[in-house]
Amino acid sequence: MTQIARRSTDKEHMAVPWFGIMWIGLTLALSVTYCWSARRQLGVYSPVIPVEVESPVLRAYLKSEEAAAKPPLFDSSFAEYLKKGLSYHIDAYDGGKPYHYKDSSYPHRHANSTLPPWFKKVFPLNKHITPDKQTCFAHVGKAGGSSIGCMLGFLLHCGDDEKTNFQSVPSLLAATTAHSFHRGVYDCSDEAANYLFVIRNPLARALSAFNYAKPDLSEKHPFSKKYKDKEIYVDCDFWTLNDLAERGLVKGNNGASDECKDRAKKALLGTENNLVHWFYNYQFYYESMPPDANIVVIRNEHIVDDWNAVETLLGGAADLTKESLPVNNQYEKKPEEVYLSDAAKVVLCETLCNEIQVYKTILKRAQNINKEQYIQSMQELVTSCPKEAMEESCADDMPDISLKVEKAKGELIY
Repeated sequence: MTQIARRSTDKEHMAVPWFGIMWIGLTLALSVTYCWSARRQLGVYSPVIPVEVESPVLRAYLKSEEAAAKPPLFDSSFAEYLKKGLSYHIDAYDGGKPYHYKDSSYPHRHANSTLPPWFKKVFPLNKHITPDKQTCFAHVGKAGGSSIGCMLGFLLHCGDDEKTNFQSVPSLLAATTAHSFHRGVYDCSDEAANYLFVIRNPLARALSAFNYAKPDLSEKHPFSKKYKDKEIYVDCDFWTLNDLAERGLVKGNNGASDECKDRAKKALLGTENNLVHWFYNYQFYYESMPPDANIVVIRNEHIVDDWNAVETLLGGAADLTKESLPVNNQYEKKPEEVYLSDAAKVVLCETLCNEIQVYKTILKRAQNINKEQYIQSMQELVTSCPKEAMEESCADDMPDISLKVEKAKGELIY
């Protein structure tokens, strides 16, 4: 039994005991799944547009209203004090030396290593924000995390000039998010009040990550020294995700060697370090945090609503607007880079099944996501991966990534 399944078992008793309504919901869920299966067997794979994606299976995992009704982390007067202090530092920032917070756990985990510069922030941490009041930023790659990281004040590629690295948003979330966790670098306290995930539809994230890692052969050193990207793009000649799916994941003799088929699947599962943001996937970030951690979420598709919901949980004001959002780390994409055939979508979703289940679990545990918002995300997921959106288990076991997690977190020694 997988870790996700084990965590879910105790929550199955939370379903509303309205047996008649539950039976209707279950019938609807099974009907949608049967419809998807029949269409797939006929070779007619187009998104099933859900009228309602609420069923006893989904409802059983949603947190109770009592659990969602927690008091704000900070009272209103202290929240206003923090926000005013942060506004002062933002207004005074002139591109000077960034701050590396002294309460970092990283030196105690990796004594002979130095934190990368993008873990620093452009304003200091208020001394009253102790580790148990802090938020850890779980920066999942290619999910929109760079834009959110800039809003939080991290020294990422924010804007064209680092001296105008000013996309920080005066907010409680920015003031209290002290440390980050990105790729193989874990700089968070296990005492953190919240773990902030920025997440995105898993299929869309996989496509973005594939295009991001693609080497530019015109460069002097086009390949990564740390990741085996050359094996995917050059050795196996997979230059689009659609090609990798149709030749590398679909069974049969379709122009790819058995070795390349094996590489394609392991890379997408995150069990081989071919592509950086496939290797560090949702499962990796989820299993790296403490099992009892509080999770808050910003969905890439609903940034303003979710940011404001988290800000409210902390005790701040829901005053972020769409116009104030920064956009970073984007480039013009060619049509062939974003194209996915129906057959490619099916096999990609099948391979990403466990990753999709982790994505759903993160949403289920998020303190700022209510039942309607969860259903909204499932409706959106159905349009790309209908079978995996409705089901709660996968044909393959959840990969064992314990060694990868141990290497990233290190051994905490004081």
